[in-house]
Amino acid sequence: MSDVSRRNFVAAGAVLAGTASAMGLGASPARAQPGGFNVASGAPGGPGADGNGPGAQKPMAPGLQGISALCEVTGGGEKVYGIAVSYDVAIDPASLTPESFAAGVVPAARGYFPGMPQAPDKNATSEAPQPRAIAAIYTSAEPALRADRKSVAGRHVILEFAHEADLSLPTTDSDKVALSQNKAVKTASGATYAASDKVWSNVGRRGNSVVIRGVDAWEQNHWWWDDTRSAWLEYSIYLPKSFVKPGGENKAYPLVLAITHSGTSYDGTCAQTLTEQCIASIWSLPEEQERHECVIITPRYERTTMNDYWEHTADVENTYRLVEKLLSNTWNYGNPNLPDRANKVLKIDPGRVYCTGWSMGAMTSLWLMAKHAGTFAAGLIIAGQQRPEDVATLADQKLLIITGTEDGKATPWNEKCVPVWQQHGAKVTRPAEKLDPALIFPVERQQALTVQVDGYLGKGGNITFLTFQGVDHMGSARKFFYIKAARDWLFRQVKA
Repeated sequence: MSDVSRRNFVAAGAVLAGTASAMGLGASPARAQPGGFNVASGAPGGPGADGNGPGAQKPMAPGLQGISALCEVTGGGEKVYGIAVSYDVAIDPASLTPESFAAGVVPAARGYFPGMPQAPDKNATSEAPQPRAIAAIYTSAEPALRADRKSVAGRHVILEFAHEADLSLPTTDSDKVALSQNKAVKTASGATYAASDKVWSNVGRRGNSVVIRGVDAWEQNHWWWDDTRSAWLEYSIYLPKSFVKPGGENKAYPLVLAITHSGTSYDGTCAQTLTEQCIASIWSLPEEQERHECVIITPRYERTTMNDYWEHTADVENTYRLVEKLLSNTWNYGNPNLPDRANKVLKIDPGRVYCTGWSMGAMTSLWLMAKHAGTFAAGLIIAGQQRPEDVATLADQKLLIITGTEDGKATPWNEKCVPVWQQHGAKVTRPAEKLDPALIFPVERQQALTVQVDGYLGKGGNITFLTFQGVDHMGSARKFFYIKAARDWLFRQVKA
């Protein structure tokens, strides 16, 4: 931790820890709405410590109005990357320094590990907030991080923390944060808001005020149903930004079916399928949508859909029925309370339907592609396996399979599939070389890995099977979705 952060907390640290319980940080965790995010997620005006959030309609009084945790879902789970400090009026960025505030993040509950079934609620903790160094400070019109870290006119002060280069490291964060304003802050009009000993929390009576980049734009708690079979399936959907603009209903979009793992089943929620791992949410990050605009759907299962004995539930076929529904170009269930999407009919490009997933999600993806061979343009399979005799029909489809050498299920079972696919006419690229996972992070320096992966993909095989040295099953979820060359390959595939 930097000296600056330590100095900040010399003055505010005792107050921060001493009032944490009173502010709700050491009390029982705020409850989420059933099947969804906490109330404030995606709603920067959600409740703060005093029940008035940073986007409240009427300011409580001149000055600081509330704070929000600024999060991002990584391979290692949801991490707090900053705090939005929201005032009633625009703030003068020239009045801000890292010493202006002291910031802290409450550690996740003991025993919490992202994506694991029956793990404790990460917010079920009585620990005090731990000081977090402020790497950048700037003003913004929205309570959100800015890629350029430059101030623009606005009433939100953004305190940005350092980002780990290795996005696979498991999170240690809850989504509860605390803050105190240690020095005076000036408004754009010249007024001064004095320093204060008050400790602000993002915890409220109806939920924590949290903004999750790339996730809050999803629509959750949708239902596919079939009354003739008394069947249903809950899912979340991401609608591209261009779709909600005028005329967006006239465009046909690629569709990505992203299926998560068994750890988000059981008592999981739609929110957990989007935040426990990056399997679905990575495709909706703004920079990813700029490169590959698409519709994304991710089902929320109530149980493991496919186990290690190759047995599966009806939810597997129900997932395909959901895809069929979207391909019928009759989907018009966009949020009826938002005029930019209400009553719009979504169009899907039938030549650009993709399947991806990890573990159970990868197994389900392989099964769906094998049983519905004419539907998917390609599949990105991360650490999933099937019995060879069940997936022979994949021989003439396009697959990129990625596993780790320490995965004792996915790697050997896919090895058994290779000769079966070859016997049925597949051209399989299966290099003996094991790739180096150290080349994945930082993601902005993947040039060497891209050359390797593109080299193997360029050999003309319709099935490419790559394995990384030293990576186990859990590590594959945290690392392999970040391989840019793999994501780019998927979108280059078009079904004739």
